[in-house]
Order: sequence, then C-alpha cells, then structure tokens
Amino acid sequence: MDLEHFELERRVFLKKLLAIGVGSVGTSMLTRHVLAMGESGQLLEGVRKMQGSILINGAMAQVNSIVSPGDVVSTGSGSLGVFVIGSDAFLVRENSQIELLGETASRGPDATKTVKTIKVVAGKVLSVFGKGEKHVETSNAVVGVRGTGLYVEEAADVTYVCLCYGEAVISSLAYPSAREAVVTKHHDHPLYVLANCAGRPFLRAPVINHTDEELIMLEALVGRKPPFAVNRGSSTSAY
Repeated sequence: MDLEHFELERRVFLKKLLAIGVGSVGTSMLTRHVLAMGESGQLLEGVRKMQGSILINGAMAQVNSIVSPGDVVSTGSGSLGVFVIGSDAFLVRENSQIELLGETASRGPDATKTVKTIKVVAGKVLSVFGKGEKHVETSNAVVGVRGTGLYVEEAADVTYVCLCYGEAVISSLAYPSAREAVVTKHHDHPLYVLANCAGRPFLRAPVINHTDEELIMLEALVGRKPPFAVNRGSSTSAY
C-alpha cells in the first residue's frame, strides 16, 4: 500500500469512529479528542493528551512535550497521560511511574526512537507496540512481546497482565522456571502473576480497567488499527 493510500484509509477509519462515538462517558471525551487530532493528520510524537500532573524526569510536562528512551514518566493522583514515542503509544493512568529504555538512532527532530524495555515501577499502563521485540518489567513479572497491545497493573505482591492481542511470553520473577506463552486475539487470557503462591504464580484473571476504545485511540495515533477493529469492522466494546 502506498503512503497516500494508507493515509486516506486511516482518515476514513478515524472519521467513522468519530461519527459513531465510542465507549463510556469516562473516557470517550479523551478518546474523541485524540481521534479528532489524528484525523486532522497531527500524528506527532510526544505528549498528545494529559489530565492533571504528568512529570517527565521529574519536570512538569505539557501537551507536545517530547518523550525519549531513557525518560521516566510519572503521573499524580487523578491524572492521566497519553504519549507517542517512535512506533509505540502509551496511556498511563494515575499514580503511575514507568521507565522507558531503548535507543535514539540520530539527533534532531527526525531522530528514530526505539523503546526496548518498559519498566512499570508503579500503577497502570496500556501500551500498543510497533514491530520488534519489547520487554515489560514489573516487580513480579517480565513480559516479552512482539507488536501487540498490552495492559499492566503493578502492585507490590501481584502484577495484572492482559495481552489484548498478539503473542507474549510471561515469566515469573519469584519462580524463574515458571513461564507461560500466551497468544490472544481479543483479551482472551488475562493473568495475575503472584509473588507468594507456593510455586504456582499464574492465576487466570478477568478483563479489568481498559477498553477497546482506548486501544483504538492509541493505535490510531501511530497510524494503525488493532486486529479486532480490522477483523470486525468498527468494534468498540468496552470492558
């Protein structure tokens, strides 16, 4: 597909989503704002939307603030941030802290940025990734993924992991020999990874605290559609 055709298809898809409306009242205004921004062609890196206090390396961020490999992003109470770095997009909920490790291939505004590891120190983060291998690390688990959607909640003794679509290998840090390979199409196999579990760290979990509309929004910011939207039209079911 040539670039002009791809851009036209992307804008048509975003217009359809804006026309039908998506999701619950709590997140739909945020999602519609970001989708409208994407529909206008403003697919830019950096902070695309924020509510409350968002810090990058301890300094207060604002819309358009750039996020780079090596940065630490944190949110305060009642806060939320949406940002793009390279071919990846993130939604970080309140009282969260993540560290982004990777590399920048060159300098200047057109520098190629690649995130390789995301350390979730605290809180909740929804991510969509472009091609290439990524590692998401928490105090209880390591998740190795390739080009997928992933939601993580981190607590001291348990990590919640939902592979929204794609493939991943989830490893327990408390029990290094315990690993689980997961393949999902649509939130099929969420898990709790437990720190204290008598050698059985994986427990099936429900789908919580993230929605299809948020995944559609994040993928739209990097010019993509999630597989469930491609395969099922404009599916926007929320959980």
